[in-house]
Amino acid sequence: MVVPAIIVGASVIWFVSRAADAQTLRLALLAVTGGLLGWIAWRLAGDPRRQPHGERELEDELRASEARWRSVIHSAVDGIVVIDAQGRIEAFNPAAERLFGYPEDDVIGRNVNILMPSPYHEEHDTYIARHLATGTQRIIGTGREVTGRRRDGSTFPLHLSVGKTTAGGEQKFTGILHDLSQRVEMEQQLREQTSLARLGEMAAVIAHEVKNPLAGVRGAIQVIGTRLPKDGKDAAIVTEIVKRIDGLNGLMQDLLLFARPPKPKSAVVDLATMMAATADLLAGDPALKEVQVTIDGAAPHILADAELLKIVFVNLLVNAAHAMQGRGTIRVSLTPVADSWCQIDVADQGPGIPEEALGKIFVPFFTTKARGSGLGLSTARRIIEAHRGKITIACPPAGGTIVTVRLPGEGATQ
Repeated sequence: MVVPAIIVGASVIWFVSRAADAQTLRLALLAVTGGLLGWIAWRLAGDPRRQPHGERELEDELRASEARWRSVIHSAVDGIVVIDAQGRIEAFNPAAERLFGYPEDDVIGRNVNILMPSPYHEEHDTYIARHLATGTQRIIGTGREVTGRRRDGSTFPLHLSVGKTTAGGEQKFTGILHDLSQRVEMEQQLREQTSLARLGEMAAVIAHEVKNPLAGVRGAIQVIGTRLPKDGKDAAIVTEIVKRIDGLNGLMQDLLLFARPPKPKSAVVDLATMMAATADLLAGDPALKEVQVTIDGAAPHILADAELLKIVFVNLLVNAAHAMQGRGTIRVSLTPVADSWCQIDVADQGPGIPEEALGKIFVPFFTTKARGSGLGLSTARRIIEAHRGKITIACPPAGGTIVTVRLPGEGATQ
């Protein structure tokens, strides 16, 4: 890794991001290192006791200082990338390797725009040329959030800090890169939780205000039905009204469960036994009699609320059965994973979920079905997260949909 030495007479422009003290410390570290190199040069030039050794001692001192500099660069938590005035990468520390997925040898000498998605990929050289021609510092001297591009093409958020160094008549630019993925994800989760809390309160009020009057209407309709001839047209209409009321009452139940899911009551649960019982519930539905459920594997016992988990897995199995139009095989796989966790995969043979819908699949009231409240999966996620677990959905290229649930077993670590 080639790192530009900073010696006496070199003009160094550093900036300190006002966004965070951590960024200040990162830049201060680089500045101190540069100052150390300058101090070494000053001591060699100004201390007559060192003169007899001449150039050899100077060379040894500079070599030692470079070793210290390399140690700082290699041990830095944040990614550090050094480029020349043409945008070619000259230094790429291990943290940068982890961030972008490139080994250092693969990027040295290449244009730094390989680390950027469009349109920045195409425009980056223009930024450098404009700065060198006009001295305008749009990025140097400021910290900003940017988007990085990994070797596999995926993108992620970064905080970028840029410093400029002039040494030996050549200009170098040093970028310090801090991964913001975790922070952005936490902010998104906080926004979702706040939104869900507000939506849940509203849903609870609506369900409460509708549920009780609905029970009264149902009772009154049934009384009217008892006074009508059982084989008449009016009796059939009353039966249909009661059916519709029951459907609306089911929606109110879903709203209440989504708005205020019960706190899990922990007890030891045998997942294999629970999943078998859940599959039996599905077998009792005449509309799904041509659906088979296979359960493979084993998983550790977990501390959970079996009744709440049944709500989740009934929903997943019914969704899978509907995706296959009531015909086919649903495969449930139980797998122990690291740290005493367990994984449950529910795979169907349906057409899968459109890519544009996958990102919204857990959004309340969103549904890909012609009928349905769109609350099943959002409620399932709330229940799983209340158990410290995680639920994800994927559609493999071969077809179908796989819903993966991860739950902590007894003694599991988070």
